[in-house]
Amino acid sequence: MKLPIVSITAACVLALNLSAASAADITARQLKFGHLSPDDAPLGQGALKFAELVAKKSGNKIQVKVYSSAQLGSEAQQIGATQGRTQDFVMLSTTPLSSVVKELQIMDFPGIVSNFAEADALLDGPAGKKMLGRFEARNLVGLAFFENGFRHLTNNKKPVVKLEDMQGMKVRVQQSPSSIDVFQRLGANPVPMSWNQLYTALETRTVDAQENPIATIHAGKLYEVQKYMTLTAHAYGAHVLLSSKKLWDSMSADERRIIAEAAVEARDFQRKLSREKEQSLMAEMTAAGMKVDPFAPAEFDKLRAATQPVLEKYSKDIGPDAVAEFLAERDKVRAAKR
Repeated sequence: MKLPIVSITAACVLALNLSAASAADITARQLKFGHLSPDDAPLGQGALKFAELVAKKSGNKIQVKVYSSAQLGSEAQQIGATQGRTQDFVMLSTTPLSSVVKELQIMDFPGIVSNFAEADALLDGPAGKKMLGRFEARNLVGLAFFENGFRHLTNNKKPVVKLEDMQGMKVRVQQSPSSIDVFQRLGANPVPMSWNQLYTALETRTVDAQENPIATIHAGKLYEVQKYMTLTAHAYGAHVLLSSKKLWDSMSADERRIIAEAAVEARDFQRKLSREKEQSLMAEMTAAGMKVDPFAPAEFDKLRAATQPVLEKYSKDIGPDAVAEFLAERDKVRAAKR
């Protein structure tokens, strides 16, 4: 029986890949990768794609076991474990990671980027590469920025269509001083807490509201305990894929190349998936009863103006030069995209 030409070609490509992997300096390894998202969320799928690519590129010599949904502990626990190399890889939001690299706080402020194309060009360009490079001094190696998406507000009290509608609302925020200050400036009552506590806190009305990207809201089933969503898109959320520096230093040049290539390819896969799924996830949540409202550009301008003093305040801690350099790169990207 004759094999189709496509099958023969695919078999040849696979054989060449396996041959190249066999010739490379690769040690058989079993590696551990932890993150907080469910496997079926875009971030979870990105982690699984990374593991798949590492195995393929190494001729199955390097196996990455993915532990999703905080199986390996909280953000702080997984950061420490990866630094000490009881865990090999971690993927977390820029907010908890700003405790490691303070310059990452820049990403949390409203209005830093305006759209996906701008975010990609900024994070994959010189500014993002410099940010990733800062992890090395903290026993971590920055590999790539994955996407969490633009953050939106949900709540259980009323539709939020104007900035003033947030007044007095108890909003769960991430556990960072800048997140607290941002929502205080918006007139809300921010309540910092971990992601693992959020669903119960919303269900019991310990807090009224929260802010997260669409994929995260869906993955956490927050639409079951929140009635209203406002498409504020007030800040862009990125996750950072990190390797333990102890692992990195133990690897050959071939192994490092495999890990770096897999990280970039998985990043591109994950971003594309995240953006493609947003509309279908929104449709599921509205079908479940969540009411979705737009947020007018004029209201966003008011939000950005109200929170500008927070950026100015934290610039002193982050480093005025680092903030100015990052924003200058952002402005170059913005001008090039016009």
